[in-house]
Amino acid sequence: MRTHHAVTGVAFAIQAALSFNAYAVAVPDDSEIERVVVTATGFEQKLSQAPASISVITAEDIKTRAFTSLLDAVKYQEGIDVGSTRDKTGQGSISMRGLTGEYTLVLIDGRRQNNHGDIYPNNFGGNAFNHIPPVETIERVEVIRGPASTLYGADALGGVINVITKKHTDEWNGAITFGRSFQSDNDFGDDITTDFSVNGPVIADTLSLGFRGSLYEQQASTPQLSPAVDPNGTVHVRSLGFGSGGRTVDNTNEHYGFTVNYTPAKGHELTLNYDNSHQEYDNTPEYNLEADEIIYPLGTRDSIESLWQERRGQVNPRAGYAAEQEFDRQWWSLAYDGEYGFGSLMAALSYVDTQNNGRTLPLSVAERLLLQQMYDGSGQYEGLSEEARRDLAEETFLPRPDRPLDSSQYTFDIRADIPLKDLAGDHNLVLGGQIIDGELQDGVFGLESGNAGAIQEQKMYSVFAEDNWMMTDALTVTAGVRYDDHDVFGSQTSPRLYAVYNLNDFWTLKGGVSTGYKTPQTTDLYDGVTGFGGQGTSPFAGNPELEPETSVNSEVALYWSTGEHNFNITYFNTRFDDKIARGDTVLSCEVTGNVRPCVNLGEYDQLGYDTYSQKINIDEVDLQGVELAGRYAFLPDWSVYANYTWTDSEQKSGSQAGLPLTNTAEHMANANLEWQVTGDLNVYLQGEWRSDRYRGYDAVFERELYFENYALLNLGARWTLNDNVTLNLRVNNLLDKDFTTYSVEYNDLNGDGEFEYLTGRGVVSEVAFTDDYNVKDKTRNVWASVTATF
Repeated sequence: MRTHHAVTGVAFAIQAALSFNAYAVAVPDDSEIERVVVTATGFEQKLSQAPASISVITAEDIKTRAFTSLLDAVKYQEGIDVGSTRDKTGQGSISMRGLTGEYTLVLIDGRRQNNHGDIYPNNFGGNAFNHIPPVETIERVEVIRGPASTLYGADALGGVINVITKKHTDEWNGAITFGRSFQSDNDFGDDITTDFSVNGPVIADTLSLGFRGSLYEQQASTPQLSPAVDPNGTVHVRSLGFGSGGRTVDNTNEHYGFTVNYTPAKGHELTLNYDNSHQEYDNTPEYNLEADEIIYPLGTRDSIESLWQERRGQVNPRAGYAAEQEFDRQWWSLAYDGEYGFGSLMAALSYVDTQNNGRTLPLSVAERLLLQQMYDGSGQYEGLSEEARRDLAEETFLPRPDRPLDSSQYTFDIRADIPLKDLAGDHNLVLGGQIIDGELQDGVFGLESGNAGAIQEQKMYSVFAEDNWMMTDALTVTAGVRYDDHDVFGSQTSPRLYAVYNLNDFWTLKGGVSTGYKTPQTTDLYDGVTGFGGQGTSPFAGNPELEPETSVNSEVALYWSTGEHNFNITYFNTRFDDKIARGDTVLSCEVTGNVRPCVNLGEYDQLGYDTYSQKINIDEVDLQGVELAGRYAFLPDWSVYANYTWTDSEQKSGSQAGLPLTNTAEHMANANLEWQVTGDLNVYLQGEWRSDRYRGYDAVFERELYFENYALLNLGARWTLNDNVTLNLRVNNLLDKDFTTYSVEYNDLNGDGEFEYLTGRGVVSEVAFTDDYNVKDKTRNVWASVTATF
């Protein structure tokens, strides 16, 4: 592992935030400026007083840039990295303090949204961050960096993102926003968005109703790479892959929903929410007639061409994808909030159901054995021509049955906030519980025994208690503990201890220890076939002996605030234990007589799959870092906001022991210079910098490999035309940074003096390309939007 001093980045953030003391101006009172948060404790408090590292993004912050997913809302916050990876559809993920997106719990108004099983297999996981309300309904987004399982339970191992929606008003009102990007390079597709919301009273002070909706369209991107010329003058043209390779397909994301608020009596409110979202991606294949090849954007579309293949004498039927890849989610919640003499009470029942509707079932063992006979012309097919056998295979095995992928769960939450006075200081006691009842359906479950369509269930019961003890006017200590009981792996206890000390009116010191955990996905716990690689040819198997992944986070932070001017610095240290990763190859359970460890592949032993790797609790990771953020108004109409993050990671065990976490950027910085030109016109210049992103280890030369560093600038303006119309204009990638660059290495492996460029599974090419960047962001483009309110 290599360790860098973060001097340059620290200096950048501190200078941007604090170097203009000579121009300080009068500012409003702190209480009018400092943002209020609820996610850290469950009740409202000022951001600097919250017992956690927390950021807030307002709706106005989000509207100044193109918004098509949750990544767009949080990408410029300290400690957050959305550039670590892209899935097959081009969607990214949210990494917090070095931990990837699967360790982030997503909430909407405090209600869980995470799936408990893997319904995005084979690298489609970025879609999990797309099922969020339209931007017009978002009041703010709160982000807890670091584990928060004491209040929120499983999945809050790396952090929490809580999307908080707007409350209904006393009068009917609404808003609609149209947005579109315009690319300078036509190889990249435009984004087109529409958002609307409307709400108002039906019965004054008693019943209100709200509707919302959005349509996000993303056009396909097909960037081209510059050709490479080898030492012999031969030109090699390399095509980009889909997702992280830069190519994306046409896709849409539709969302609609409604809210009903009912107040039967003062201090008592019932809220019903319903949301439905639908994502669709085009999987139409491309045909390269010159190369006689078929290119499948997202996965092999079922056809006789994909089934009628062999490898080393054995049929290798590739299948598993329909013409369209669709992802759907239905979510509803019924919540009660009440005020009582002892304090307040919240109870809520919610349901989330997410489906992946674009997949089909690979061939079962019986089908593959039958196809083998057809392909070989053996048994009852002896004497038939290949054309006849091929036609018969098409009639027999196509179309493929749908592969249902459906994760659903009911969640019941209850929480009481009880203020207690004059008990050696004041207290705010939080007591609560949670019940989760989930079901995962995957069509491949049961294929190991020839009976597809088994269902996995999970149940979890939780109780928690936390006391926010205001020992003095300056010191508040928060202590809490949560107990979870899971019907598969047993119990888990998650404590937290945090202190906030106000040194004076301007300085606050806070810090503590919090814990997090993540239950193994229901998919990974299944004792049998859980999925396929190799386009439906190679089975994966689960491991019922997996244990939860856990983390312990220690941090200390110093905050300074004088109204519009503020600064904070945080040091954190996270110990991540029992990380689930793919382990060494083990024998099948058929060979070991079901003695663990083994993989239960069942009937697939007949096809030669007698050994395989499976996920196990193997890895330990240490992470530490520094986060800085600050805002300073150095002239009446000018202000600057900047943040910097240094993240140092080391894997302590497993095959990557001693190395950083892959795709983790060691240095990240963001800055925003803002000029309030007039009361109606705001102009800003935004910058981002990413450095030392680890890409992997070169075992031949025994060296760590890193992606290239980069910096980007964006220039934007917000113009309020009148009380009802606002325009946003933004130039992204102002300096037109090219992310498609690469290096190339030529190796004459067979000594013939030529350099042959080969692609495909298992081949060794004499022309080796290495991308400079792990993602292929778009070239210079303009984002424009107009919002009308009424």
